[in-house]
Amino acid sequence: PDIAPVRIPSHLLRYNRHVRTSSQQDKIINNKNEKKMKVIGLGPARSGTDSLRSALKTLGFGPTYHMKEILFEESGLSTYNDADLWLKLALAEDETEKNKLIATILEPWNSGVDWPMSAFPEQLLKVYPDAKFILTMRSSAEAWYNSLTGSICKIESNNWSVSIVRKIPLFPFTRMKRVNIMMGAVVRSQLEGDNFVHMCDPAKMEATMKWYDDWNARIQRIVPKDQLLVFKTGEDGYEQLASYLGVAVPEKPYPSVNSTREVKFALVQIRLVALLVVAVWLFFSRNVGAWYSPVDE
Repeated sequence: PDIAPVRIPSHLLRYNRHVRTSSQQDKIINNKNEKKMKVIGLGPARSGTDSLRSALKTLGFGPTYHMKEILFEESGLSTYNDADLWLKLALAEDETEKNKLIATILEPWNSGVDWPMSAFPEQLLKVYPDAKFILTMRSSAEAWYNSLTGSICKIESNNWSVSIVRKIPLFPFTRMKRVNIMMGAVVRSQLEGDNFVHMCDPAKMEATMKWYDDWNARIQRIVPKDQLLVFKTGEDGYEQLASYLGVAVPEKPYPSVNSTREVKFALVQIRLVALLVVAVWLFFSRNVGAWYSPVDE
């Protein structure tokens, strides 16, 4: 009798996508046909990166890499090992190893924006010399800082609720702890040893805003002018972006997503989940003992 072919569940295939050997990494970085990244955003988090991600997908440059993909896999591509790979990259000293890791992580993507990817502009230029680069910039360092402290810093400062949800053994909570460790290393690699605690400290506000201005100047210095679009978040739109990328301007407004208000709402949801976990733990801790206590005769 005919034997039915064995079918491997799609989710197992998806979660093994990024498990590669060193020889496979070498093949990726040395094969020009594998270098799919066409557009790369180099603005830091809270500079309009998620809106740019949405716009790039609308213009036909998806799938687009973003921190949300590491946490939630919104595009359906596996990012199971990405936090570990970015951590390895942030700690690496050898440039060849860094380039191989960049190529490995970004192999499935046509474009990318946001941290942690945008924190490595020199490596991105080396691995993708023909890509087009976009620097999203807010109107001022103060505007960027206000967005940072009103969103990411709010999450970082709510340690009790975030620390609880990171322990939930379900996707995507299982990734939060790994991402937090990874981003600490990435930020330290760009802030000479400091991390988000430094950036969110009101006493370090001037230093953090200076870092932002220095970052923008650095990107404009190292990326060739004909490969860089300085995109003014809140002012520019599809007209400037589509013109730079050589595609038609869509008949729709430029997206505005992942606002400070949305991040604050996400924080409320994290708190509610944390409170639910605490309530469930208290319920079982009080009742399990009673359920298993000896019955009086």
